[in-house]
Amino acid sequence: ETAEAGYLKAVPYHNWFHAIDVTHGVYRLLRVCVGEAYLNNCERYALLVSAICHDVGHLGLNNTFLIETAHEIALRYNDRSPLENMHCARLFEYVGMPKCNVFASLTKPQFQDVRKICIESILHTDNARHFGMIKEVQMMYEVNSELLDASQEFYNEDPAEYPTMEAVDCFREPESRKLLVKLMLHLADMSNSMKPFRICRIWAWQVLEEFFLQGDAERRLGMPVQALNDREKVNRQFSQVGFIEFLVSPLVFAVVKVLPPTESHAEQMIQNLKTWHTIWLSDTKPPPSETEKRALAERVNKLEMKFYDAIR
Repeated sequence: ETAEAGYLKAVPYHNWFHAIDVTHGVYRLLRVCVGEAYLNNCERYALLVSAICHDVGHLGLNNTFLIETAHEIALRYNDRSPLENMHCARLFEYVGMPKCNVFASLTKPQFQDVRKICIESILHTDNARHFGMIKEVQMMYEVNSELLDASQEFYNEDPAEYPTMEAVDCFREPESRKLLVKLMLHLADMSNSMKPFRICRIWAWQVLEEFFLQGDAERRLGMPVQALNDREKVNRQFSQVGFIEFLVSPLVFAVVKVLPPTESHAEQMIQNLKTWHTIWLSDTKPPPSETEKRALAERVNKLEMKFYDAIR
């Protein structure tokens, strides 16, 4: 209840409903990827608590806006992931209250471990760290490609046998566990494009409205309006194709090679991409030119081919 009260109801996207959605996403990822085989109880519990508070207090304004306007949150955290640092601090303010101390039963060493996990996982929801995380996942695959490819083959033949013992041993390595924990939260946070299209579209409209409200504020303040924030210029469907192409798919295609049960998420993402493309073709006014149609069709086809490469 305290965490729910910390989310601002007026914020279209980064609100309590998003927190619950991401928490459910983390839970589902832990289940389908058999997280209990390589992450201990404290790690999984810390992840779920982190998910609940990962955006608490969000103002509906991004870090760039806070930094450029010298907002008190940016000043407090020296322009370094100001929102994410604030979310972490709020979480531990809450658990410092006796009625909210969900870590009360932990030993001191356990609490210290849990605190590190919460901080690292929430800080890595900052999109400024997104491509760095993709590189970490790609490196994990490259170093362990033989055993991870074998694990994927076993999963394709019999999902009930996943994960292989070799994969479990790999995932239980301290550095692997650190990566997997922060990856689970970040992937759940980015998962709107991997949900059934009806849900995907609802979240897309909410996040775009939040962007547009920030764009309105930027215009009022005489600031440059950030990309995607101009409600008069952004084509909603086209923006979602670009979001999947440039931000979501590189992460998802890297993750599939490490965690094969996420293949269905990648497949849904590609289906959503094609649906956005179809709606763009039918709803864009004035209609796109033949050159624009061909260019976007090529981008969509190229991404679909990358998906098939990732699951081979």
